[in-house]
Amino acid sequence: MTLTIKNIKSYRLILSFLFSIFIHSLVFALAGYLLNHRLDKLVVNTVYVEFLDKESSNFSKNEIVDQKKDEMNLMKEVKADQRKTDAYFYNFTETDYDTSALMQIYKESTLNVSLKYPKGWTYLDQNLKDKLDGITFWALEGDYEVPPYIHLDVCDKYIFNRSRFKYKFNNKGRIYYYSDPEELEGHITQIIYIRTDSDEDYSIKLIVKGKETFKSFQPVFFNMAKSFNFGKSFF
Repeated sequence: MTLTIKNIKSYRLILSFLFSIFIHSLVFALAGYLLNHRLDKLVVNTVYVEFLDKESSNFSKNEIVDQKKDEMNLMKEVKADQRKTDAYFYNFTETDYDTSALMQIYKESTLNVSLKYPKGWTYLDQNLKDKLDGITFWALEGDYEVPPYIHLDVCDKYIFNRSRFKYKFNNKGRIYYYSDPEELEGHITQIIYIRTDSDEDYSIKLIVKGKETFKSFQPVFFNMAKSFNFGKSFF
C-alpha cells in the first residue's frame, strides 16, 4: 500500500513536470508568434511610410518645377509686354535734335542754367538758399484733362544711382542717363538724369496722362533736355 502511494506521488510529479514544460512551451510559442507578427507589421508600416515620403517628395519636386515654369512663362509675358511698350515710345538717342518747336528760352543767373521750352507754356522756378533748386514747365494751351508738365531738378551729386538707369548718352561733354517710360495709374513718366563735372547734377522729368499724349510730347521733352546748358555755357 505504501509503495502504491509512492508510485502515485511519483506519477503526479512527472505529470506536473510535463504539464509545466507544455505550458512554458506554449507561452514561448505564443510569444514568438506575436513577436514575429508585430515585426511584420512594423516592416510593412515602415515600407508604407517610406513610400508615402517618396510620393510626397516627388509631389513637392513636381510642384516646384511647375511653379518655376509658371514664373518663367510670366516673366516671358512681362518682357514681351515691356518690349511692346518700349517699341511704342520714342528713343532719346535716335530722336533728331530739333528746336523749331521750342520758341522760348529760360535763363537764370545763380547757376547760369538755360534751356528752351515750347510756345504756349509757362514756368515756375524755385530757389533755395539764393540758388536755383528747380523749375516746373507746363502747357497753358491745348485741351488736356491734366496739362503735361516738365520738371527740372537741381540734384546733389551723391544721390546719383547708376543702377536706376538703363541707357546713357553723351551730349556736349556731359552724360545723360535715362530709362524707358514708366506708367502708373494712367500717368506716364520718364526721367533723364544729367551727370556733370560741376558741383550739381540735374534731372529732367516729363509727366503726362495717357500714352498718346505722352508720345506726342516726347520729342519736345528730348529737345528741351538736349538744349539744356549751365555754368558758363550759353546759347
